[in-house]
Formats: sequence, structure tokens, C-alpha cells
Amino acid sequence: MSFPASPLPPGDRSIFVAWLLLCLVSLAVLWSVTEPISGPYEQLDPGVAKGVFVKQVVWVVLGYLGLLAATRVPLRYLDNVAVPLYLFSLALLLLLIVVGPRIGGARRWLPLGPVRLQPSELAKVTFIIMTASVLARSKDSGARLMTMVLSFGVMAVPLVLILREPDLGTSLVFLAVWVGMIFWYGIPGILLLGAGSAAASAVIMFYSESVAQQAWPWGVYILLVLGGLYLVRWSIVAKVLLLALNVATGIGIPFFWDKLKGYQQERILTFFDPSRDAFGSGYQAIQSKVAIGSGGLFGTHYLQGTQKGLAFLPERHTDFIFSVVGEELGFLGTVVLLSLFLVIILRGVNVAAAARQPFTRFLAIGVVTYFVFHVVVNVAITTGLLPVTGLPLPLISYGGSNLLISSVLLGLLLNVSSRTFDD
Repeated sequence: MSFPASPLPPGDRSIFVAWLLLCLVSLAVLWSVTEPISGPYEQLDPGVAKGVFVKQVVWVVLGYLGLLAATRVPLRYLDNVAVPLYLFSLALLLLLIVVGPRIGGARRWLPLGPVRLQPSELAKVTFIIMTASVLARSKDSGARLMTMVLSFGVMAVPLVLILREPDLGTSLVFLAVWVGMIFWYGIPGILLLGAGSAAASAVIMFYSESVAQQAWPWGVYILLVLGGLYLVRWSIVAKVLLLALNVATGIGIPFFWDKLKGYQQERILTFFDPSRDAFGSGYQAIQSKVAIGSGGLFGTHYLQGTQKGLAFLPERHTDFIFSVVGEELGFLGTVVLLSLFLVIILRGVNVAAAARQPFTRFLAIGVVTYFVFHVVVNVAITTGLLPVTGLPLPLISYGGSNLLISSVLLGLLLNVSSRTFDD
């Protein structure tokens, strides 16, 4: 593998510029998070060490090198080694469960000298590569169902291993990316409808069982499904299967609920009613909304966020860093930040649509789906639209593993864009 003479990577220049600006935003926000707030306050200690900023600078440099390396990997070679890469990441996940130290009640990091490796982040890359390879090898239209089943298995194995850590937020990334790649592959509309209605059935049953504590919301939903099935011109078999799927997911949600950890259950319940534990599991969501709301249109100005500066906002350098942007830079600052992600997403879709080789098309759309899910879920969590779960904002949140992996994935996207019209 040889690096280009130019320090700039090949491929879509807009994607690289967006990556660079996002990294600079990350450093600026982390500098603010580690700076004491000035003013007539008794508590001036920011509560986050300056070393967080210094380490992020190092990770940005390593991220650039990872991005640059990913742009130079021959994509055909990457397709050929998809299986060993995938198996290696599974081995690390298994090793983590067996010997990984328990930190904060979970096993998520493997210590490697002065740094810690998060195997689930590496698994995101190898999973996308492996799924792209599986989908690209299906040339027979009659084998499409078998290909989708095989790709589901590729997704399910790391998902289950990561749930064992436990890490619900990261495990959902695998499911979301798989759905995005399968949708691009051409999943039949009836299957998408079935999956969507089954998910709705599960959510409504959960609300009926655990929040409203009344059965009628789920009962009304099932009646609406029956009415819709009566109106559509499908076969009896398809109607029965769809109805059975909705009933099964609804009845099964209480069993799934019992399998969740206590803190996970509390986070979900607090999402529906933050006041039930305002100083416990609901504290993060409440303080995050206060921080974003206090920013208004133009923000409280850089370095002057009181929710951040007075340490009211937890995890302000990691999962809730978007709240700091909202507080100090206001609505306009968040719009600019999200616009940079939108550039990556829209340009990535164009790259996937223009790629001629099946493997590169699926690889590109896998990367795009990764960023869509991470950004949408992180922003939804910080604004109170979803329950709190540990999912960083790519390239912005503090954390070496995620920044490096996100940069490598964008490097692969740049790689595809530079070879878009290759035969």
C-alpha cells in the first residue's frame, strides 16, 4: 500500500472538507468543555480535564492517517478478505466477554498498554464490509431471499455479542445499518411494511403494558391492522402472516422487556416521564434539554455555557456534546453542524448510486447508513425524542475508537468515490 504524494486524499472533496470541519468543531467544543467558565460563580472547575482535548488532537491526527490509508486500499482486495476480517472482529468480541475488565458494569474495552480498544467499533467496519460482500455475490434473482437471510446472520452474531457486554445502543447500529443495506439491495415492500408494523406493534404494546397499564391502545392498533388488511388486495396467506407477525411481536415484548437490565428499563420508562427520577436516570435528559433550550437562536456565546461550565450537564464531552453546541452556539450553530453531516450523507448516497460494482455500492450505502443512524439517534437523545443510550456523535464526541473508525469509514467512502466509474 502506497500513500499519495499529496497530503489530501483522493475522491469527493466535499466529503473530506466536511470531515475536516467536523473534527475542528470537535476540538473547539472540547476546548470549551475543558475550560473554566468566567463570571460570578462559586464553582469554576469545568470538571473535564484538559487532557481530554489533548488526546482528541492526537486521535484526530490518527483519524486522518486512518482515513488516508482507507482511501488507498484496493477495494477488490478488501472484498476478498472480508471473511477473515469479520471473523477477527468476532474473535475480539468473544475475547472481550471472557477476559475484558468490567468498567461501569459493562465489558466494552480491551486494554492495550496505554490505550483501550473498543472491539464493537472495529466490528462496525468489518460487518459493513462483510455484508457488502455477501450482498454483492448474489447474482441470481431466485437466491435473493437466501442472501437476505445470510446477511441477517452476519448482522445478528455481533449484535448478540455486543448485547452481552451489555451495550444496547451500539448493537442497534448493526441492525440499522443492515436495514439500510438491505433496502438498497431491494427488499420487497411487503417485508418492509411487515417489519415496520411489527415494530409499531411492539412499541404500542410496551406503552400499553408498562406506561399506560391498560390493554386498549394495543387492542385498537390490532383492530386498525385488521381493517387495513381487509382493504388491501393481498393473498390470504400474506394477510394472515402479517397479522400473526404483529400479534407475535406485541405478545413477545413483555418477555424482551424482562431481559433488559434494570438501568435500561429505567431509562426507557424515564423517557416517557422524566419527572419519575429527575435526579437519577432522568437527570441527563432534563439537563440536556435545558442546555439546548437556553441557547436560543444565537447561543450563550462560545465558552460561556452555564449548563456546561457549572457541570450541570453530564457526559458533556461524549454522548451529550451536541447539547453543548446547542447551548453555546444556539440553533444556528446546530444547523451548521448538522449541515456538515448532511453533506456527507447526501454526497455518500450519490457515490453509492454512481458506483458500478455491487460491492462498492453496498459498501458506500453501509457507511452512509452508519452516519445517518448515529447522528439521528444522538440528536434525538439529546433533545429528548428518544430514551438515553450510549451512542456518540461521530467525529464530534470525545473518544478515540469511534473517531478513528468513523474516519476509516469515510476513507472507504472516498475510496469508492475515486473509483466510481471503474469497471
